[in-house]
Amino acid sequence: MSKTTTKAPADPICVEILETKPNKMFSEEQRAWVRFLRYSRAVPCAECGKKRKVQWTMLCEFQCMKLESFAAEMSANRHMPLTPVCGDHPIGPAVHGE
Repeated sequence: MSKTTTKAPADPICVEILETKPNKMFSEEQRAWVRFLRYSRAVPCAECGKKRKVQWTMLCEFQCMKLESFAAEMSANRHMPLTPVCGDHPIGPAVHGE
């Protein structure tokens, strides 16, 4: 006869979705699409896996930029709206048709 062990359920992760405030970093159009996510505990970035409590996202399908060797190019990964991504990755709407 084998013993089964059960784990206690993990505490739920709560998230606050915050609108970006007007600033020089975002145009009004970008500001309409970008949101910050503040979690109750650290969650992994969908692009690199770093765990942080504050991430950012977009309200549309989006891609991250890879910043390597002074050249910026779009990542091949496309993320669904509200997917958490850390601040190490500039983000922009996904380009379709490529």
